[in-house]
Amino acid sequence: MRHGAKPTIRDVAEAAGVSLTTVSYVLSGRPGGNTRISQPTQDRVLAAVHELGYVPNRAARGMRRGRTDVVAVAITDLDDSWDRALAAAVASILPRHGYQPVVLVGDSWRQFMLSGGADGVILGSVPADRPREEIETMAELVERGVGLLVFSDTLQPDGFDVLAPRTAGDAPVAAERAVTRLLSRLPG
Repeated sequence: MRHGAKPTIRDVAEAAGVSLTTVSYVLSGRPGGNTRISQPTQDRVLAAVHELGYVPNRAARGMRRGRTDVVAVAITDLDDSWDRALAAAVASILPRHGYQPVVLVGDSWRQFMLSGGADGVILGSVPADRPREEIETMAELVERGVGLLVFSDTLQPDGFDVLAPRTAGDAPVAAERAVTRLLSRLPG
């Protein structure tokens, strides 16, 4: 490994004295295909990971698997108590389900989601009259199979779920419901 370079899976394999495939199986928790990976080998791989400070590349993993394991929470304004409470609640719930939360503020959610930035998005409180571009973006995301849940008092479901927003005090319960509903729409 080059000095100062980020360690790769190849570096882990070399340090542990195993193949890239073995490292992949150990890190993914898979049993190893037709060959069971012994506990001492698993321990060597995990020790090399720790010693080198290896962190899997989420983007590369996502490309191989066809998913990001990221869910975005798009809010309008951090000063809005509902949006802030919703983002905080969802961000604490998603990791328990294996997803990395990303909180987006303002209009940035559209470009982020259209570029494949996340497997799903929860849109926080929104104006009753959404701009046409946002409605078009939502329709395109649904067509692409992206999970989408919107908090709105006026919007009707159209390939995505809609929940009515409440008060900031209700955000933890609403966030749990939103995550549960959204997860059912994400690729398995």
